[in-house]
Amino acid sequence: MLTERLIQAMNRLPGPVLAGLERGLKRLPPLRRLLEREYEKLLDELEPSLKPYRGRFPSFARLPAQGRPREEILEEMAAMQALEEARWKQGFASGAVYHGGQEHIDFLNRVYALHSQTNPLHADLWPSIVKFEAEIVAMTGEMLGAAAVREQAAPGEEVCGTVTSGGTESILLAMKAYRDWAREERGITRPEMVLPVTAHAAFDKAARYFGIKQVRIPVDRTFAADVEAARRAITRNTVVLVGSAPSFPHGVVDPIAQLSELARERGIGFHTDACLGGFVLPWAEKLGHPVPPFDFRLPGVTSISADTHKYGYAAKGTSVILYRRPELRRFQYYTTSDWPGGLYLSPTFAGSRPGGLSAACWAALVSMGEEGYLEATRLILAAAAFIRAGVAAMPELRLLGESLFVVAFTADGLDIYRVLDAMAQRGWSLNGLHRPPAIHIAVTLRHTAPGVAQRFLADLRDAVAEVKAQPQAQGGMAPIYGMAATMPLRGLVDELLKRYLDRLYRV
Repeated sequence: MLTERLIQAMNRLPGPVLAGLERGLKRLPPLRRLLEREYEKLLDELEPSLKPYRGRFPSFARLPAQGRPREEILEEMAAMQALEEARWKQGFASGAVYHGGQEHIDFLNRVYALHSQTNPLHADLWPSIVKFEAEIVAMTGEMLGAAAVREQAAPGEEVCGTVTSGGTESILLAMKAYRDWAREERGITRPEMVLPVTAHAAFDKAARYFGIKQVRIPVDRTFAADVEAARRAITRNTVVLVGSAPSFPHGVVDPIAQLSELARERGIGFHTDACLGGFVLPWAEKLGHPVPPFDFRLPGVTSISADTHKYGYAAKGTSVILYRRPELRRFQYYTTSDWPGGLYLSPTFAGSRPGGLSAACWAALVSMGEEGYLEATRLILAAAAFIRAGVAAMPELRLLGESLFVVAFTADGLDIYRVLDAMAQRGWSLNGLHRPPAIHIAVTLRHTAPGVAQRFLADLRDAVAEVKAQPQAQGGMAPIYGMAATMPLRGLVDELLKRYLDRLYRV
């Protein structure tokens, strides 16, 4: 979109100057037309992969005049599902499906079917869902150090929480709770959160939604948060400090012990984002792997997010947000007592919620049990170690960070995003990273099946060889990732991403 020399020159400009330049450039009709053409060109190249069923199955931009036969609908859905499920069942996806065993899926589907009409908003009609959610929170809390809090017996402390729709909602709720707590208890009207640059994008979303200023701190050469930078970043307006266990990009656990103690000394909240690792790290520790402390055993940790729908092996759509004390959880709640519709209250953002997902989550936890999680973790860590060693043996690639189950790597001397595309052509759905440009694979139970890890490494070797032989090949996601990694005008990249979302909703 812009020449390399111009991009390099703009990257040297201060942030405020760049922002002004971007606003000015967008007002120039010739540049706007050029951008429009470039956006459309990139998205047109992606269109076939975004809409693979166009022309193959009926399409509906309006309701059909007559309802279609249910069996016909089911046949079409089954046909699409058959086309999609082979990739993840055979282990071609990073993360995405964390268990995937057919017996496990069938079991959760049966549980969901039993509870498909339930809604926890109506606790009087479905007390079973109330039971399930309370026990999900309790079991997750016990796994993440609730017993240590009871032993410390500090006034007002008792691990509690709620079930949410996913890690993003867990993080959003926690940040809202800290904002409202600080406003009421400390009179802070311009709240700030301090977090490493590797923290999940959901924190950025929370900052935008709730008017919280983000103060980003750097990571060190191991991709762990810089504690001294965190110390310098805290101000009188800081309401919460954040650390990851582990971070999504590189699978690195931040120095939670030091960061949380710093937060405790300053009288602010500390949130451990364990959405990715909450159901792996406790079991990895029991298996003897080196796991730094990250949970409620640390007195400075005041909240934890942990995704049950990842390595908790529940169906997609559940997570848990935990708090060290009930007082903080109450700032998450919504209640109103003056609505003409009556008294209204909800623990999370949604009003009505699918009780079937909570039931399936509870069933996943109690059917796995400690023994099941230990065995699953053992298999995953072994597969991850095998993949990690294989990547390290490839001279063209370089591992990023130390991680037990996320393998992140980059390339010195060739375009890693071309490698990403070459792997996609071989069926792999991996995660592209940037700052620095890299790829990762989050290892799941799907990758522990015989031959899957070996196939990944063989395909990766072939992909690297292909890119070395044809370094200028075009197409795929590489141009978009490349632009995002180098483009100094962030608004132009954001606009492209919004247009990408527009395409997804085009019939």
